[in-house]
Amino acid sequence: MAGAKFDFSGTWTVITGGASGIGLTCAMAVAKAGGNVVVSASRKPEKTQAALAQIQKANPEVQAKAYPCEVGQEASVSSFFAAIAADKVQVDYVIHSAGISPNTEFFDQTQSEWDQVQNTNATGSFLVTKHAALTMRSNPVKGDFRGKILLVTSTNGINSWDPVSAHYDASKAANNLFVRVAAEKLSEDRICINGLAPGWINTDLNATLPPDVREKESAKIWMKRWAEPEEMAQCALHMLTMPYLMGQVIMADGGYR
Repeated sequence: MAGAKFDFSGTWTVITGGASGIGLTCAMAVAKAGGNVVVSASRKPEKTQAALAQIQKANPEVQAKAYPCEVGQEASVSSFFAAIAADKVQVDYVIHSAGISPNTEFFDQTQSEWDQVQNTNATGSFLVTKHAALTMRSNPVKGDFRGKILLVTSTNGINSWDPVSAHYDASKAANNLFVRVAAEKLSEDRICINGLAPGWINTDLNATLPPDVREKESAKIWMKRWAEPEEMAQCALHMLTMPYLMGQVIMADGGYR
């Protein structure tokens, strides 16, 4: 089947969690479409450098930068966007992909683990959205918007939950509602926000799922397979370029019952 083509030339996309997983795949897809990329750096410098090398390999003509960012800490998120602005980078798009999912048996989940997941996944989405929007408010209007934000949420916050990921599922349900709440406020500044809720994807994060959970969930997918990260990246770029789409959470789940 024919594949979609995107043109991100002359733009900058900020991607949290862009040093690995879906975030890195999105960064490479943006680069292939001609867009410059900023990723949040991994805590491991060698991982960040490897990611930047992969992005540059995808398209040697674009720029790729990395800055440190702990998404659950407001001072760090604020400094992240301040560093981007200081480097004379105009933030056109943001893909917030950073997240964690420990996959722990329900009664083994501690308050500390629960709080960590909520802080990274739910609070992190709020902080990244807030500071991205504050940065975008000074952008000139192009078409309908000054900038676009895409939160990578999950169908786990809608209809594919499991007790081993109760904390993750709750955090993603919060993300999905937050998209709709934030959209109304950001519209005042002509900033767009949407959410992409992936179904089951072949990632390192999901590789930690117990075999019985994977088997149970696989049986519910109408397409009879899990998605590849590259397919989610294509969905993300679609959502950043689709017209007249705002405050929506779109499930890319291969059909799920």
